[in-house]
Amino acid sequence: MKKALIIIAIVIAALIILVFASLKLAPGYVKDYVVAHSEEFIGRKVVIESVDLNPFTFTVNVDNFALLEQDGTTPFVSFEKFRINIDPLKIVTKTAAVSEIYMKGLYVHVTQNGDKFNFSDILDFLAKSDSAATDSVAKDTAATDTGMVNAAEIAKGLPVNISVKNILFENGNIIYEDKKIDSKIHLKDFGVGIPAVYLSNKQTDVGVNLKFADGGDLAVKVTVNAATNDFKVNVGLKDFALAAGKPYLNDFIAYKDFNGSVSTDIDVEGNLGDILSSNVSGTVSVDSIVLTEKSGKTIGVKHVGVGIGKVNLNKNQFHVDSVIVDGAYAHLDLYKDGKTNIDVLLAPLMKNSAPATDSGTTEEPKQEAGTEEAKVAPAKKLDAKIGTLLVQNTKVSANDQTITKPFNYTVSGITVKGSNINLNTPCTVNVSASFPDGGNLSLKYKGALSDIGTMDAYVSVKNLALKHFSNYSLHYTGYPLSAGTMAFASENKIKDFNLDSKNTIDIYNIDVGDKDDSVDPEYTVPMKVGLYILKDKDDKIQFDVPVQGNMKDPEFSIIKIVWKTVMNLIIKVALSPLKIVGNVASTGAGMVGIDLGKNDEVIIDPMSATFTSEQYTKASKMTEALTKDPKLALKFVQYYNPKKTVNEYKTHKLKTDFYKKTQQKETLTELDERAILEIKDSDDAFKAFVKENEAAIDVKAMRKELSTLADKRNQDLLKVLQQQKGVTKKNVKVITAPADGLAKYRGKAMYKVTVDVQ
Repeated sequence: MKKALIIIAIVIAALIILVFASLKLAPGYVKDYVVAHSEEFIGRKVVIESVDLNPFTFTVNVDNFALLEQDGTTPFVSFEKFRINIDPLKIVTKTAAVSEIYMKGLYVHVTQNGDKFNFSDILDFLAKSDSAATDSVAKDTAATDTGMVNAAEIAKGLPVNISVKNILFENGNIIYEDKKIDSKIHLKDFGVGIPAVYLSNKQTDVGVNLKFADGGDLAVKVTVNAATNDFKVNVGLKDFALAAGKPYLNDFIAYKDFNGSVSTDIDVEGNLGDILSSNVSGTVSVDSIVLTEKSGKTIGVKHVGVGIGKVNLNKNQFHVDSVIVDGAYAHLDLYKDGKTNIDVLLAPLMKNSAPATDSGTTEEPKQEAGTEEAKVAPAKKLDAKIGTLLVQNTKVSANDQTITKPFNYTVSGITVKGSNINLNTPCTVNVSASFPDGGNLSLKYKGALSDIGTMDAYVSVKNLALKHFSNYSLHYTGYPLSAGTMAFASENKIKDFNLDSKNTIDIYNIDVGDKDDSVDPEYTVPMKVGLYILKDKDDKIQFDVPVQGNMKDPEFSIIKIVWKTVMNLIIKVALSPLKIVGNVASTGAGMVGIDLGKNDEVIIDPMSATFTSEQYTKASKMTEALTKDPKLALKFVQYYNPKKTVNEYKTHKLKTDFYKKTQQKETLTELDERAILEIKDSDDAFKAFVKENEAAIDVKAMRKELSTLADKRNQDLLKVLQQQKGVTKKNVKVITAPADGLAKYRGKAMYKVTVDVQ
């Protein structure tokens, strides 16, 4: 009996040794088998240095694993060390327990080229080898209820509880490359730490820490209750380099370079069964943003910080504690083709978002028989507000290349302050800014953001140096601005986009240079004399500009209305020299509204070289303006219609020849001239004379004669005017309008008289 027990003990011991030996040696055989047949299993080579199972501690160790690329040499997925420790004794408590999962040096390199990845061949291989299984899974998946089931309910269906503790990944590297757009994202030296994962009413904590190769650290902490699906996530991102996303920007903007960083400290708390009802809070900041455009110019901001109080998508709730913008800078360039630098920047986005061609018909969706029309739930009211808004140290530059000479201007020190900014109740926002040479702007806005068509806005501009806007003055009037400062106040009340605006303009010491004859201005404005008349004795100009209209009207423009009002004002007071004679210059802009009549015209006879007493008197009267101020100058410009005048002159010449022949006279007196004018075109004798002699008239010669008469009138008038008091060779000119001006002229023959300032 004793011998039998000894034999049994030896056999059991041998079996135990054999089992342990098998457990110890089996992993090596499994490793060799997997390596040898990996291409049959997945179509790729697998390399494994060693696999070890410790039967005493139930620990499996795998060293230096690598799944290779198609070339058979480059790693696709690899790791240096993997260890898993199972606690078999826990099975007596009906718990499948893993006491440790450890991985070191995980490496994954994913590449994408269009819709193909460097693992697409593996998926294709597996799909071919088991298409039936794939179809089955697809059917099962389609039939699966998509509702959220918590982990505790899953655990109830299992024969044992599941517990996994001490999960640790360290020194990992994940690389993603998009070959098509030349993008690379590298997560280096990342780690994952999970104390425990439970499929029960216990809390699971997950921690992830990683670094980005291009700069930045990410720390994610996740807490989940598997029974209730309640979760809390904290995302801490520090100085993530936004340059990593540059290749993806090409679909949205046309740019040269982009740099900057983003940091976050965000908490998300909610339930996995209703993600949209999660509450989000925390802070987001971006720093040192610099966007370099194709032109080489930059747009950027030093710092933007957003404090999120509470965001809940399901409640349509967006509560922001604060928005701080510091050191922003931008520019707006207007090009001659009507586009701006913003249009150029956003060209790819506009191209990609171009709407499809509308066929002109709309087909109503068909409703299946037996179904009721779906009731659309009313949209939840937007609950959005910003507790504090602060924009500071900001500047904006404007560059207008659409006018004759480009305009460049920079507004700096822009500050925006607001509080309790929300959609539904009126709030106040104050804006201030600085202009070159000491000017400043102040703006106060009051209104509700939900109704942008109704608001009150007050704008005040002080000490604006006008010389910076010289190129606009040159473009619109032909005169450059050389001096002057302006103050502007505007009170605007807007209701349903209907604007009622009261504007006051106060200009001091404004002056313009000589007119640039190379410029074809949009307005023909006698700027010098207009400003001369508008100025009061203290060298100031002050007037009001009321503006009314609907802001949705595409033709509506406040700037155009103000500018046109100013131009009309200057034109109105500057037309007539007789206004200056009447001492209007001393009254300034107060005389705006007087009917000017025809005080700037001297009617003439284009077929006569002499003037009547009335014409001489009126022209001489105008020179009295020169006694008011030696800086004034008069210009008499002669106009007549050559074609019409030639026809009239031809008839007059035939009547003169007819009169000389019938009256047998060679020289004519003034009384003869009167008699000639009284000859009627219907006179039979004259008609017979015309028929006989009309062909002998040389029209070209008549044109020259009329031009000679015009020159004689100019000389005669100038001679008379130069005898008047205050007239010099410099302050009075008498000329004939250029040929193209005469050809277009359709009025009475006359001298048009304008005043200018020397």
